[in-house]
Amino acid sequence: MAVVQMSAQDPRDPKAPPVTPGPIEVSKGVIRILAPNPSPMTLDGTNTYLVSGPDRSQAVVVDPGPDMEEHLLAIRMLIEARQLAVRAVITTHAHLDHAALGPRAAEELGVPLLTASEIGDSPLAQRVVTACGVRVLATPGHSADSVSYLSADGVLMSGDHLLGRGTTAILHPDGSLGQFLGSLATVEATEFAMIAPGHGPVMEADLGRRVIAYYRAHRLERVDQVRQLLEGGDRVVVDLVAAIYGAIEDPIVAWSARASTLATITYLTQEGDWSLEGDHIVRVTH
Repeated sequence: MAVVQMSAQDPRDPKAPPVTPGPIEVSKGVIRILAPNPSPMTLDGTNTYLVSGPDRSQAVVVDPGPDMEEHLLAIRMLIEARQLAVRAVITTHAHLDHAALGPRAAEELGVPLLTASEIGDSPLAQRVVTACGVRVLATPGHSADSVSYLSADGVLMSGDHLLGRGTTAILHPDGSLGQFLGSLATVEATEFAMIAPGHGPVMEADLGRRVIAYYRAHRLERVDQVRQLLEGGDRVVVDLVAAIYGAIEDPIVAWSARASTLATITYLTQEGDWSLEGDHIVRVTH
């Protein structure tokens, strides 16, 4: 999910073309299929990836996407056309736009569904993924269970941790700004050839690294912005959201903006000067 706010600091081209439907070869081992679920939160739609190892004998489906019959048919047709031996259906996190189709897809393909939480906790699940040439990176922050996957040929499938357009939401209370910043450092320390996000276009490595730096700067700027807004005294969450984002008509986008603001407030409360009490942020007296 994204809160789409471009700025002069964002290194991406705001006029970049949209993600096109149909199978697209991202690399020798990664094929993208765009789910037909565009929205303000999913951008062009959810990106599903078919990922195979160096010998292409074994593959996984990453983020099967929303529960849509036409998308399931497109995945099946591509698997058959490429003669891929799928070992598992896996997810980057549990949000429905990425994972809802998982049970049906796994059943029809006759393979296990391995959720992000299961892959993070189960050595057996990780061995299945590793057999397909895929490395698992824990990247919590957008959600507590978020993981990213690195293909054998260097494609980093980032789920909602990094997006091809706009900035991702930190969905408090499940999401955590502190974890998100730590996950940016994890990805930054990883060698990759390109970033293939859960929504939006693919980014080559150089652009991807500049976007990682932008995400960090953007989030820390938000922290400073909230800190400055609080200098005037106790505040109500809804007032902070309005001060930061302005008027938001779409209720889902409004919910996302509120969640991200709460994540920022929670991050600030760890400094010990502020406390979140219901919908009020109050100064802590020492």
